[in-house]
Amino acid sequence: MRCPSCDVDMVVLEGEDQTLRKCSDCGGLWVDVSDLNRMLLHHNLPGLESIGGKVDPDAMCGQCTDCLVDLVRVVTGDKSNPMSYDTCESCGGIFLEAEFTDATDATNYAGAKKEIIDFFTRWSSKGKKRVAAHA
Repeated sequence: MRCPSCDVDMVVLEGEDQTLRKCSDCGGLWVDVSDLNRMLLHHNLPGLESIGGKVDPDAMCGQCTDCLVDLVRVVTGDKSNPMSYDTCESCGGIFLEAEFTDATDATNYAGAKKEIIDFFTRWSSKGKKRVAAHA
């Protein structure tokens, strides 16, 4: 698979019956939606369909190189500290741009998985803060 962001071959990282892909150029991570949901649920986080977010219709995200379908950017509602990920509307694959590579070793499966879990833990906590603020 080629990176949706910079169009170079992604490195395959295999482990725990799941496959992640990492771009050796930009550091972006690709994870299949079913594998992501298993990771999230295993770490007591809500599944992807429950975490919320809004589609940014103006974002140019590239294409899923497996499906050749335009990716859609999903963003948090937090304008002061926005977060986003890209997703394929056909296969459901998720692409995370590299944000945490200084903090974790995402060159192997365990490091990449930690990066993904950290991202969605932060995303999930933003949702909880929004719900608490409106209560």
